[in-house]
Amino acid sequence: MAPGSQLRRFLVGFDGSAEAIEAIELAIHLGQFLEAEITLLSILPDTSHLETEDARERAERATRAQLDAHLVGPRSHAAEIGIDFLELVVVGGDPADTIARYAAEHGFDLVVVGSHGRDRATHGGLGRVVERLLREPRAPVLVAPARANR
Repeated sequence: MAPGSQLRRFLVGFDGSAEAIEAIELAIHLGQFLEAEITLLSILPDTSHLETEDARERAERATRAQLDAHLVGPRSHAAEIGIDFLELVVVGGDPADTIARYAAEHGFDLVVVGSHGRDRATHGGLGRVVERLLREPRAPVLVAPARANR
């Protein structure tokens, strides 16, 4: 068996944070070496509390545009080295549960996440989502460290 042949499908949790960008970059570098497929999964905040369908659609479009803007650099970097990644967006749901369930249901070999996300809530030095993914893993989890200069 070739080195790394068991790690061919990566799922990266993406929320637009600097730490999530680090996770994408780590997945790109590792994916290039292992010739892996990379899928980004973003979970948009639930907008059901907004009063009108128009308000929900505007909020979702704004969030998608913000995430898209954060992906310009990683998309460019991935394209330079010949890596394509699939981008999926889910609206609503608990990020940790959604990531874990999606990884298990779709047979991902590795989940890559940043050390903290948008909410910045920490548990033992890690973000809430990371801590939960590590506590009940359904796939191996790789946590990308935050860069000191950010």
